[in-house]
Amino acid sequence: MLGIAIAGGLVGGILLDLLPWWVARYGASGDSWSLRGNGALIVSFGLGPAVLVGGWTALVLHSRSNTHWRALGSAAGLVGVLIVVISVALLMVFGSAGQQASNSLTMVILAWTVIAPVLAGLLRGPTTGWKRPLLHLAAGVLFTVSLAAGFLVQDQATFWAIAR
Repeated sequence: MLGIAIAGGLVGGILLDLLPWWVARYGASGDSWSLRGNGALIVSFGLGPAVLVGGWTALVLHSRSNTHWRALGSAAGLVGVLIVVISVALLMVFGSAGQQASNSLTMVILAWTVIAPVLAGLLRGPTTGWKRPLLHLAAGVLFTVSLAAGFLVQDQATFWAIAR
């Protein structure tokens, strides 16, 4: 489990760095908004919490022996992605008039990062109690650290590739 958490974090971190790099170059733009350049940061700062919430929720549910831990963890991550998509759509549709609402969704994303794993811990359903909670907590910490490490290592690799 610890190896999967580390590998998942590293892959997620690398993708969280590569996707904004691509969006910064080829992303959409409109009258008063742009996903190019610094606008691509919404991808990292929006999807990063979505990846975290999916992983942590899955780990909480797995620790509770919930038979649907993969699906529910993925669903929690997809809710985070949906919040980011709505935030970007507000900018695309309403331009600068939608910026305040779009910015407010940042708080919703951060709140969801905490709420979903807590709800998973309280969820009633096909669970058999807590199973190895310390191991799952360690896996969550390693997932979070490896996600950040994957992002930072890929970020440095991208920087040096561009600098050449």
